Amino acid sequence: MKTRLISALLLALAACSDPPNVGGTCTGNGDCDDGLTCNTAAAGGYCTQACTMPGQTEGCPEESICDEVIDNAMECVKICKTSADCRSDQDCNGVTSSSIKACKPK
Repeated sequence: MKTRLISALLLALAACSDPPNVGGTCTGNGDCDDGLTCNTAAAGGYCTQACTMPGQTEGCPEESICDEVIDNAMECVKICKTSADCRSDQDCNGVTSSSIKACKPK
């Protein structure tokens, strides 16, 4: 019983530390974590939130950065190091005003 309780607590703590699903697939806002919206203009959808300053992480969820994505809209995009960090329908490209790369729709 004690082992189950400890396991459940560890699982709950791990779930709490996960960053929001910026860049995740979606068909509607309900598919994205709280505070994010689904940009359906991107193939497969893209969980994101609006932002204002390209190259800035302030105002974006953990592990994401602000950049122009689709139709010149400023949105938070998932930070990456290589394309392997992104979905297969995204590329890991440079971010405006930054040396950071992010997952963006192809």
